[in-house]
Amino acid sequence: EKYRRVTPWLLPSGPPPERVYIVPAEAMVDVTQSVACIQCGACVSACLAMEADPEFIGPAALAKAYRFVGDPRDGQTTERLYDLANDPHGIYDCTHCFACIEACPKGVAPMDQIMRLRRLAGDVHDIDDVNNGRRHEHAFTKIIERKGTLDESLLLQESFAPGVIGKLKPSLAAIKSLLQSIPTAIRGIRTGKMRSVPKLIPGVHHKLPGGSQDHVKRIYATAEESRIELNLFVIGEGGEEEHLPGQQPADAQDLEPEPDFNQT
Repeated sequence: EKYRRVTPWLLPSGPPPERVYIVPAEAMVDVTQSVACIQCGACVSACLAMEADPEFIGPAALAKAYRFVGDPRDGQTTERLYDLANDPHGIYDCTHCFACIEACPKGVAPMDQIMRLRRLAGDVHDIDDVNNGRRHEHAFTKIIERKGTLDESLLLQESFAPGVIGKLKPSLAAIKSLLQSIPTAIRGIRTGKMRSVPKLIPGVHHKLPGGSQDHVKRIYATAEESRIELNLFVIGEGGEEEHLPGQQPADAQDLEPEPDFNQT
């Protein structure tokens, strides 16, 4: 049912081509990880988000969704992304816990495929999601970039009413979301996560010792400058291109075979 939910087949635009549409190999590199899925269900069993929300579409189905979103033959990319972003149990229901990556026996890394769906939806197609996940992620990274530490009270405010204008004139949706977050804030106070007064005031946060915050800012800046998304299924963890079973590496193919002096 959840596989059918993501429409796991191509939806080409326009009339069918007169001849077979042969996709260049380099155009399919980005979906090789999701294609490798054998539907074993290991990621679904390990998924903590599905344990909390059984209606979550799930890592296996969403990895399959990226297989078609990333396929150049598909003509419904924007529609697919909008659908998955505006489903409360869609791409922003993932908690980013890495459990599915550890469980997958084929290196599909379902969570990575979900993050790719998020980036395509938000950064490329400018789609805001129903769970406010895109604004939450943006607020999170900007606070880290600016302060070198996470101000959780400010994070809540910036997620729902970003910027000066948003604070002065929050939308009705932002006000509703902030009110709905009050029980979460109360639990934080009760558990001691927000036990000090500064932690309850947005923009006022304790300083980390020494130059730790400046160090975090430098890490952030370096990560932003060298942002490279690696498809580990293709290039390997060591950065070297992998080859199919029985296939020699490219440099080995260029070498002439050594003569067999045992032959008569």
